[in-house]
Amino acid sequence: MSRKLWAVALLFALVAAACSSTQSADPPSCTTAEPDRTTHTYRDIDGVDPNLTSLDVWSGENPADCPVLVWVHGGSWQAGDKSTRLTTDKASYFNELGFVFVSVNYRLASDTNDIRWPDFGDDVAAAVQWVRDNAEDIGVDSDEITLMGHSSGAHLVSIVGTSPSLLPRVGADRSDVACVISLDSVTHDLTDEPPWETDIIDLSFPDDAAKVDGSPTLQALEVGDSSDAPAFLIVTRGRDARLDSAARLGDTINDTGGSAEVVDVSPYDHGEVSSQLGLPGEELVTPAVESFVQSCSGI
Repeated sequence: MSRKLWAVALLFALVAAACSSTQSADPPSCTTAEPDRTTHTYRDIDGVDPNLTSLDVWSGENPADCPVLVWVHGGSWQAGDKSTRLTTDKASYFNELGFVFVSVNYRLASDTNDIRWPDFGDDVAAAVQWVRDNAEDIGVDSDEITLMGHSSGAHLVSIVGTSPSLLPRVGADRSDVACVISLDSVTHDLTDEPPWETDIIDLSFPDDAAKVDGSPTLQALEVGDSSDAPAFLIVTRGRDARLDSAARLGDTINDTGGSAEVVDVSPYDHGEVSSQLGLPGEELVTPAVESFVQSCSGI
């Protein structure tokens, strides 16, 4: 074979090899039934256990421009962790829906430390900003962020979505979050706390100023314009006080130019509002959440 023919043959071989490599590479995918988990520190604070300011990213092997759901655990602002069996179940459920799933830890109040509001609110806001800053690396679309939490986590995602100051303190804004799902927060107005929750709330929000600053309904009222706030799904159940508090937050957001839907999933108890989400055939909370995230995030 002449040198010219040999060079042409070699060129064709190289092109064919490159095409074969490209075709065999896994294409970007947002949907997976078996997510992998990686752990990251989203902020460093002297003297604080790094686990309390860490998050887990659950995704498939090759995500790209996927919507992301950020999960905030409950525990009365004093307990809980991002890594539980229920968290694993939620990660699998939302990964199959097409989301990268991020579960967040935050500093916890106790009678032996000085962690109080707004420390845990600042942590969740910082975790959101970390997701935005690292969107390309973890394969997500920074314009498609959904926050979801249960119990005190429901309060935290709600206040991050309504407060005029939490996200701006970390360089972001309310409009950087597309959707918020609140799963059975005990109250959205800490100045009107249920009597059975007084001790828990007073430890984490020790004075009137903290209660006002940490109340989603009052912050939405203070801003007076929810047109730049995320869309809200407020899931509630149980006693009249809890139902009324959810309705007031929803009305406040809607009356000030935002979008909020309130769903009553009674007769579920507090834990079932979270534990039943995503179970096959479940008919109260799962359809409401799926419908909301599909319309809000566009999946």
